[in-house]
Amino acid sequence: MPELVVDSVSKSYGSIRALRNVSFRVGDGEYFCILGPTGAGKTTLLKVISGLIRPDKGRVIIDGVDVTDFPPEVRNVSYMPQGYALFPHMTVWDNVAYGAGMKGLPEEKVADALKLVGLYHRRDSYPHELSGGQQQRIALARALAAGSKLLLLDEPLSALDILLNIELRYELKNLCRELDLTVLHVTHNVEEAMSIADRMMVLRKGVVQQIGSPREVYMNPANLFVANFLSEVNFIEGILRGIRLGLGVIETDKLGVIHVYTRPVRFWHVVVAYRPEDIVLSVDPPPTDLNVFRGRVVEREFIGIVTRFLVDVNGVEMHVNVWTSVAPDVKVDDYVYVHLPPRYGLIYPYPREGLMKAIAVE
Repeated sequence: MPELVVDSVSKSYGSIRALRNVSFRVGDGEYFCILGPTGAGKTTLLKVISGLIRPDKGRVIIDGVDVTDFPPEVRNVSYMPQGYALFPHMTVWDNVAYGAGMKGLPEEKVADALKLVGLYHRRDSYPHELSGGQQQRIALARALAAGSKLLLLDEPLSALDILLNIELRYELKNLCRELDLTVLHVTHNVEEAMSIADRMMVLRKGVVQQIGSPREVYMNPANLFVANFLSEVNFIEGILRGIRLGLGVIETDKLGVIHVYTRPVRFWHVVVAYRPEDIVLSVDPPPTDLNVFRGRVVEREFIGIVTRFLVDVNGVEMHVNVWTSVAPDVKVDDYVYVHLPPRYGLIYPYPREGLMKAIAVE
């Protein structure tokens, strides 16, 4: 199982800087997800690692060997591009055998790969005769048959419907684990990345924003962009007036004073972020005086396991998610109480470029 090191890699296309000093390490057998919006540089990064694109600067090291100047065919890397790139005029067998044949590998590799993905019985079919999920498996079988231990997957599940996506994401990870593969899985689907990654990296405009386990990145986002990209967030601007016993005292224009636990910081103009699921909504006043506000229900949306509320609190609109099984029986224009638990607030310095630019996906 190879270890991958990407060291200070940059790549530009004219005036467009696709990658900016990107560095990270992927351990042996790790399932590593690269997450980011469209245009973040995810595909460019995979192409640099596979050897399809040469970086302007930086190094790619696989198993301790600097392969930056090596051509793709000698890197022992399998790359599954977005859209699968199957040959329409070839049978399933021939598609899967293509990479293995280029390396002079025996046909048994092809048969084993097709059996692993459960499509050996369709070996004589053509791609157009298969469903989207089956085509995805064929592309995966082709990558596996090539015999590489480092697998690069570019949006492998993006063309699938949601149920098939959920089913295949776990099949894919389990299969890669059984085969002792090191995997880089690129996606813009937050749920997909968090559900299967051992660790994940968030990219924005070619710059690494944060690397860590899904729980670490979700619970402690490094900045406002990461917090907003991973989930819907309520933002509250204010002035940090002081910290008493770890409890920050923040003065806001419309809500008055709110309290949030924080470490000592050197900034005073702040943005407090609250996820909708961390806000408590109730009909009766909660048993606390901290961060309790009365507001009017503007919208109520039933989306199955969760009911979403939009509550106007003194001119501040707050999104609140409540488990449907315990959601209060309130309607639009009813008044409710919202409680912002001090331990769940995330404090960030107010960005110089402004809040909207700081959280923009492009």
